[in-house]
Amino acid sequence: MRGTHDNASVTATAAPGTPDGTDAFDAFVREQRRPLLQFLRTRTATEQDAEDALQESLAKLLRYRSQESPEAWKALLYRIATNVAHDQHRAGASRQNSEHVPLDDLPIADSEHTPEQRAVYNQQVARVSEAILALPPKCQRVYLLKRAHGLSHAQVAARCGISVKMVEKHLANAMALLRHKVGNSFTDTFK
Repeated sequence: MRGTHDNASVTATAAPGTPDGTDAFDAFVREQRRPLLQFLRTRTATEQDAEDALQESLAKLLRYRSQESPEAWKALLYRIATNVAHDQHRAGASRQNSEHVPLDDLPIADSEHTPEQRAVYNQQVARVSEAILALPPKCQRVYLLKRAHGLSHAQVAARCGISVKMVEKHLANAMALLRHKVGNSFTDTFK
């Protein structure tokens, strides 16, 4: 029923001045529209939900206009509006609208690599990690400072208290040991 009724369709169902009380009903709707909308704003999640509940409530009240006295319209309208707001809330909870996450702004999964390629890559990462952990301690520290932390040769030398030549020697040794343990795919995957 969202947005399918407008105020004119609710109030203009009979010619003005007809004996069925259309003038009184029209006046009642005009008088109650703003307070009812305010009432519904406190009971619905959004302004649009309040507007929708208002229209649905007025449309449902229209069915009772000739069956109920004008004095009963207000209480009936607010009871209908409360029920409509509760129905909206239940419908929203069942659809879990509050947990809806728009996907428009989320990055799309990397379709460049197949699951098999990702599995091979993960296996290579595991093998390289094991090989790095198996390096001699000084070699491992120099290698990680250079490759993982991105330090320059001079920075690694200063951090380890060794010369730049020793840094180069430890790096060459680490690369040779890693190639031996992991193979040639090491240099292709981890440049």
